[in-house]
Amino acid sequence: MKRSLPSPGLSWLPHRTPFSERFGDVYRSRESGLAEIRHVFLDGCGLPNAWRDAGMFVVGETGFGTGLNFLATFDLWRRTKRGDGRLHYIAVEGYPLTHDELSECIERWPELRQAGQSLLRAYLHPQPGFQRLFLDGGKVILTLLFGEVQPMLAALEAHVDAWFLDGFSPEKNPEMWRPEVLAEVARLSRPGTRLATYTVAGDVRRHLASLGFDVITVPGFGQKSEMLRATFSGNDSTADHQAPWFARAPVKQGQSHHRGGHAVIVGGGLAGTNAAHALHRRGWKTTTIERCARLADEASGNSVGVLMPRLTAAANLDGRFYASGWQTALNLLEDFADNGVALSRDRCGALQLAADGNEERLAQIADQGGVPEPLLFHVGASEASDIAGCAIPYGALYFPQGGWLNPRLLCEALAKPSRVIVETPVGRVQRASGLWEVLDESGQSLAMADIVIFANAMSATAVAELSWLPLAARRGQISFVTSSQDSAKLHCVLGYGGYITPAHRGRHCLGATFDWTDDAMAEQAVSDEDHERNYNDLAAALPTFARGLPSTAVEGRAAIRCTTPDHLPVVGPVPDQAAYLRDFAELRHGHPWARFPRATYHSGLYVLTGLGSRGLAAAPLAAEILACHITGEPWPVERDIVNALHPGRFLIRDLKRLNV
Repeated sequence: MKRSLPSPGLSWLPHRTPFSERFGDVYRSRESGLAEIRHVFLDGCGLPNAWRDAGMFVVGETGFGTGLNFLATFDLWRRTKRGDGRLHYIAVEGYPLTHDELSECIERWPELRQAGQSLLRAYLHPQPGFQRLFLDGGKVILTLLFGEVQPMLAALEAHVDAWFLDGFSPEKNPEMWRPEVLAEVARLSRPGTRLATYTVAGDVRRHLASLGFDVITVPGFGQKSEMLRATFSGNDSTADHQAPWFARAPVKQGQSHHRGGHAVIVGGGLAGTNAAHALHRRGWKTTTIERCARLADEASGNSVGVLMPRLTAAANLDGRFYASGWQTALNLLEDFADNGVALSRDRCGALQLAADGNEERLAQIADQGGVPEPLLFHVGASEASDIAGCAIPYGALYFPQGGWLNPRLLCEALAKPSRVIVETPVGRVQRASGLWEVLDESGQSLAMADIVIFANAMSATAVAELSWLPLAARRGQISFVTSSQDSAKLHCVLGYGGYITPAHRGRHCLGATFDWTDDAMAEQAVSDEDHERNYNDLAAALPTFARGLPSTAVEGRAAIRCTTPDHLPVVGPVPDQAAYLRDFAELRHGHPWARFPRATYHSGLYVLTGLGSRGLAAAPLAAEILACHITGEPWPVERDIVNALHPGRFLIRDLKRLNV
């Protein structure tokens, strides 16, 4: 199997001790490994006492390795934490083990079997960048940073409460202990953050002390006579890498956002219901207000939605967001399946065909490793034909976990814990007694809440606070055609610019048009012309296959999709437009070096919109990012991806363009 990340070269020494051939060092001995972890890291950082009263506690680790530090922490958390707190565990690893290798290592620790099995169910396919896993019903959140240690930590935004520095020794792996790495550890710390490590190397001690850590040497474990413990007494400098116009919105003290609150979500499609789900697993209560007669009655209401990511040949922001979003979406669906949630889903796989003749681009997408095997394979025409069950004249990208599902049923499952109000358009919001009051179009009060999330696509700009947001409407239509004896042999989804699904109940779904429109309401009627376009797109890409199908659709559906100028979603707190234009006015004059204040937001207002035609793959990750905006939790993706989705990006771009 091709790896998208380098291997540590796992081998086994006598007594089943895991050893890294790359670094020439052991991971942990079977005889003393767990006892050493408890002494060095757990006791060294004052656990469990340090987290007893915490609504949220964040552990950072350099060197995930076999996951043993995490499992010991997870086990201690489950045995000692009371109440509704959450444990965030962030670990950076440049040379991850495969799932099978990790499983083999975890088997050595039967006392951690329950925690280990939870990890293995979630830890499937490491891929470059950030990867977030939910365990213990969402009470334990593991964020793995797969890549070189310094760039990964530099891309992170978090407030870490305890650090485990556990890379291979400074002599074996000096990159893990460089001053630049320790500087990032300090940046991500706050006054009182604890740190522990087995090494007492002089350079490590001196660098930590110079960065604001009070370092002490204490007795080590076993044959190691000494180890280090430290407490950060420096300044909170988490925003050092962050542009002021993308500064995090403050989490209000007294509203207990770490422990949950009440959110009103305007919009009951994929954006809104994913937002509700992300908050539910953080203990929030939600009220979802939908203007239509039921959830997912607009763009999210098709009976068939294709599950296939939008990837790019270069590792740019778009490609990285959708690669991470693909894994997040698959994890969500697997979590539902594990919990017996019924969804109409066909995991038939999906082939993205090189119908435009650009085989080289598909090879580049596969080779750059943003999505690893076995989630993505590059296959030739012969193999694509075997997978599809029909003749395919092109090479393709194959997504074995792709396919299709019913978006409406997914939305209903996501929103199940939410109070739902339908057939009620929202008119405006206003502050009342420290909360947000949501009113209908006649001015009647619908709900009071700590926060309001606008996840209602194009309608988000109907409220004054978001009237400036540059959203655009795109009309999309799908067509259903009756399957034939030959077409019924199609085994998977085929993407070729458009797409066709395997036959379900005697019909294929063809789609989808994607046209600009100025009249979002009048153009939802189904068009015979667009049925013909969907069929002709199939015929142009796969003429032999198309000839076996009737060219006349038996049914169709059209809806309006909400897009943005840069084709990325809008996710985050709602900027105060007037304050942005005032505070960042110097950008008009080409003065990016001017001293700017932190961004000003409409406190408690958030937005999630602009998913376009990729809502199934994008919405779960977008909602997770939004939840972290709301709660102040560590980001689930790199900072530049969060900034690329930030609503304020449009205001800042406009200010900068005035100088051109």
